[in-house]
This record gives sequence, C-alpha cells and structure tokens, in this order.
Amino acid sequence: MKRRSTVARRRTTIALAACLLLLAGCNSAATDGNRLTACVTTLFPTGTFAEFVGALQEQGAQHGMAFDVQDVNNDAAKENQVLTACGTRKVDLVIASVVSPTGSLAALRRLKSSGVPVVCYNTCLNPPDAQQLAQAFVTNDQTQLGATTAAAAADYIRTELGGKATVAYLTCETYDVCKQRRQGLDQGLSGLDVNVVAAQEGFVVDKATPVATSILAAHPDVDVFIAENEDGVIAAANAIKARGLTGKAVVFGIGINPTVAQLLLDPVGTVVETTGQDAASWAGEVIKIAEQIHSGQSVTPYERYTPGPVFTRDNPAPVQAYLAGHAG
Repeated sequence: MKRRSTVARRRTTIALAACLLLLAGCNSAATDGNRLTACVTTLFPTGTFAEFVGALQEQGAQHGMAFDVQDVNNDAAKENQVLTACGTRKVDLVIASVVSPTGSLAALRRLKSSGVPVVCYNTCLNPPDAQQLAQAFVTNDQTQLGATTAAAAADYIRTELGGKATVAYLTCETYDVCKQRRQGLDQGLSGLDVNVVAAQEGFVVDKATPVATSILAAHPDVDVFIAENEDGVIAAANAIKARGLTGKAVVFGIGINPTVAQLLLDPVGTVVETTGQDAASWAGEVIKIAEQIHSGQSVTPYERYTPGPVFTRDNPAPVQAYLAGHAG
C-alpha cells in the first residue's frame, strides 16, 4: 500500500508539473496571440522596396510585429497565389503594393471575404475599389514628386541650356502612380521650349539600360533624360556613359537608392537631381495603421502622404547622410 501511495504521489507530482508547463505554454500562447503577424508583398526585392522592408522589420520588431515578406516580381499570377495563401493562413494584416489597379482586384476581394484587412503602400487599386477593400493607402503625392523634379530640371534648362532642351523619358507608366508623376513633370516643364523625342518604358535597370541606350543612339542630341523611378535613373546614367555622352547629357529623376546616391556624388555629374521616396516614413505610417487595426480603432485618413526629399549633386550633405544611413 505504501509503495502504491508513493507511486500515486509521484504521478500526481508529474501531472501537476505538466499542468504548470501547460499553463505556462497557454500564457506564452496568449502573449504570442497579441503579436501582430502580417504578410508583406513587394513588386521587386530591390531599391525602395528593399528599404521599406528593412525599415518595417526594424521598426516593427520594437512593436512586437512579425512580417512574412514575399516578392511577387511584378507578376499578377504570383501575387494572386501569395495573397490567397495569406488569406488562408488568416494573418492579422496584409501590407501590399499591388501589381495592378484592376488585375489585383480579385485577390483583395478574397482577402476581404476572409476577414483579413489590407493596407496598401506605394500602389493600390483604383478608387472606389481601393477605399472599399483597403483600410489605408500609404504613398507619396505622386504629382508633387514629378513637379519637384520638373522644377529642378526647368531650372537647369533655363540656366544651363538657355531655356531650350531636347528631352527623353524613361517611364514606369504601367502603374498609375507613374502616370501621376508624369503629370507633374509635364506641368512643370510646360513653360519651356522642350522637345520630347522619346518616352519609353524602362523601370528595371537590366531592361531599361538597353532602352535608354537605343534612345540615345537614335537621338544623340538629347540634353536631359528624365527617369520616373530610381532604376530608370541608373539606366539613363549607364546609357549616357556607354554612348560617350558624359558631359553633354544629364539625368533628373524620381526615386533614391544607394546606387543613385553614389551617382549624385560622382564628380562627372551626370545625375543632377532626384526626388526620393522616404521608405522609412512609409514603414512608420504602416506600423501606426497596423496598431490601430489590431486594437480595433478606426483608421483615418485613408490616404497617408509621406515626404519626398530632394537630393542634388550641388548639395552633397543630404546625399552623404542618406548613404550613411544605408551603410552595410
């Protein structure tokens, strides 16, 4: 009897210990349950998107947030697969720069049906679908980005070229945000004697560089290349060098990354100015919105515009500060 009693006590002790471990696990699970988990999609794994993801992960860690980042490579089919999987997993939030304002509609509708909220950044659906299917849209004032770059280009054309210039564009106008940039660019240059000899799509360096090179081969008299995104800036600068037009043609653009920053600091001075998109500010706004959604607060306003800092070859200090913040 005594031996059975001892065995029983041991079993009770083990059971109590197991219960304590189980309770500890439950408490841990409850804590983890308060942690926000989000799916994040990027159109490309480089440039502003890479900066956004880095800032999001760094800032989000301080708020107990975890992010599953998926690059969709500007592919609507891949985006659909990724977002469908996120909806199936019932993540707390989807943070998306959508591939198409219309082609991404079905995927966001499914997320809404699954009860998964969406925050857009950089790109979103067309209104009113955007407001119906996304909680908020974090972006820049795209027309203003274009207008800011146009102002810098106009000043150069007036002061360096006597108010007359032959201009070529590298565009990204498959996206509505770039169409808005173009509006700002065209408005800002409208008062000058500008002859636009080419406007061709090129927003990924590898594909845009031969496009820019072909433009210069056909139009060696181009004075000013205007690129609607950071990869276009790099491609235009590469093409100018390849065609032996350094010192003759210059580049103005929209978007910043470390390579563009290095080009701005290059003594040859091919890249004169770019208007950046502050990816860290995007991340900060997205995190604020995520916390509001997670805590059940109302999210207003819908559109959140972040700053568009200006970087020029004539003022290297901000460029150097940008590079210092992106070292390593």
